[in-house]
Amino acid sequence: MLTVHWTPVSKTKNILKNGITKSKKGLYCFPLTGHKAIDRWWLYFFNHCGVRQRMKYNGIVFRIKQQDLPAYFGHWIGATNRDIFKKEIKTVKQLGVEFKNNITWRLGEMLARQANLGNDIYDFDQRSELHLKLAEQEIAKSPKSLADKLNDLDFMTFALEDYQIVLTNSVPADRIVKLIPQGDEFGRVKRLKEKYGT
Repeated sequence: MLTVHWTPVSKTKNILKNGITKSKKGLYCFPLTGHKAIDRWWLYFFNHCGVRQRMKYNGIVFRIKQQDLPAYFGHWIGATNRDIFKKEIKTVKQLGVEFKNNITWRLGEMLARQANLGNDIYDFDQRSELHLKLAEQEIAKSPKSLADKLNDLDFMTFALEDYQIVLTNSVPADRIVKLIPQGDEFGRVKRLKEKYGT
């Protein structure tokens, strides 16, 4: 699974040379979805919620490997630097299953809302059972429905916007796949525009 870790531009050069160093609680990252708006959700959060001083960020993309685990995958609330949370995911395969289950559960939740079902169910486990059942029925009826949802920006935002992955270990520099700039331009293009004013 490819993920992105957002870091201030001032730290990018050091990360490209030495890798991404985990914080006290772990290394915080986000699953790369291919949807620009979702992949940059944390960037928008950092710049608009006031928890951090506004600054420029770069996204460091890398692939999660077994050596990075155990991991936490879930909502950021209850899993911040101030909180104690469990990293219960032990394998990369298990992380992939958790990711798929979250998408499936959200599909079922959306179907339940549309059909006005489960409003009288207050037990989380029973509600989850209903959501999974509805999603499985939808997928059985139309096997393409889940793939279609993965390409639907609104649905993927609904399913993942405030989720995060927290890994246990640091990631070495040779595992970095690419860099995502905060803006649409950086590096050579930006320098040329500054030089020639166009």
